[in-house]
Amino acid sequence: SVALTMDARYVFLYFVTRMLTVNSATHSLIYIYTALSADLGLPGVQHLTTEYLDKGTQSRLSKQQWFGVNLGVVMTRMGHSASDGDVHVLQWLHGCYGETNPSEERLRFVRGVDKYAYDGDDLMSFDYVTLGWSAATEAAKPIADKWNGVTVLTEYTNGYLRDECIGWLTRFVGHSQRELRERAIVPDVYVFARKTRGPILTLVCMASGFSTNTPAMTLMRNGRVLSTDDGLEVFDILPNNDDTFQRRIAVDILQSDKGNFTCNVLEEDTGYHVIKHWRLEDRKTLRAVAWSNTDLLWALLLFSTMVFLCTAALYPVVVVCIIRKRRTGQIANQTDSCAQHHGLKDETSGV
Repeated sequence: SVALTMDARYVFLYFVTRMLTVNSATHSLIYIYTALSADLGLPGVQHLTTEYLDKGTQSRLSKQQWFGVNLGVVMTRMGHSASDGDVHVLQWLHGCYGETNPSEERLRFVRGVDKYAYDGDDLMSFDYVTLGWSAATEAAKPIADKWNGVTVLTEYTNGYLRDECIGWLTRFVGHSQRELRERAIVPDVYVFARKTRGPILTLVCMASGFSTNTPAMTLMRNGRVLSTDDGLEVFDILPNNDDTFQRRIAVDILQSDKGNFTCNVLEEDTGYHVIKHWRLEDRKTLRAVAWSNTDLLWALLLFSTMVFLCTAALYPVVVVCIIRKRRTGQIANQTDSCAQHHGLKDETSGV
């Protein structure tokens, strides 16, 4: 987002966002204008180059003047004035949503938005389907009626949302995608199966190392895309410790399943696309699954062997200690008997 203010009373913002859907990506370009009835001493231009300001200064100045007039009109309709001591705010939000179109470079128009708010409450909005303005308050009805009477204005608003806005959004998205491709990291994709319970295997497709957090992944069996109805489990996208992302999907299958499975991974922004195939009958796959099936058995066998060896090693030591203890007891008993026979007394006993 970029913030620009030519005057402390006027602020301009624009946002470019992206949302991933099942078959495509939806992008949006939203502009927000804010006008204040008084100067609050807020900071002005930040993080913008002189070249950027020089290129669009005249255009923004004209919008600032036009928006200031609109603020005055709305304040009058609401019974407010600049001399009442209160600060009033007029906001204008407009923009468009576009969807990627595989057959064209230009984004496909999805919907548009154009609406106004005054002092934090909705004022009026434009409907791009009916091509008309609707008021949210009684005070705004005269304005909406006046704008609806100007055919050129409604046609221009609709044309801007469907054509010009989508054009700018396409340019922004293209620029962003080129930047991502230049610094893209090629992700790794793995397809493997692990033993879970009984005759069930869990087939996992995992991709790691994406530059963005919007990779699209599908798992197919014999050419048919699997869904949640087939038991497909889609896990959340997780961050790696190198500023990349990972994602995985999984489905349970029978060990007897002879189907051909395909993992399809697509990162649209970078153009990365990989397809990985998996089949249980492959020798390498069978060895991997067999190993996973016997992991627990080998662990138990190893533990039992170590216990046996430790017991065998300690057994002679225990036997020797027992024998020595018995012999020591016998010698002590013989010494006591000898002393009694010769009439010897214990030195610690009384005389």
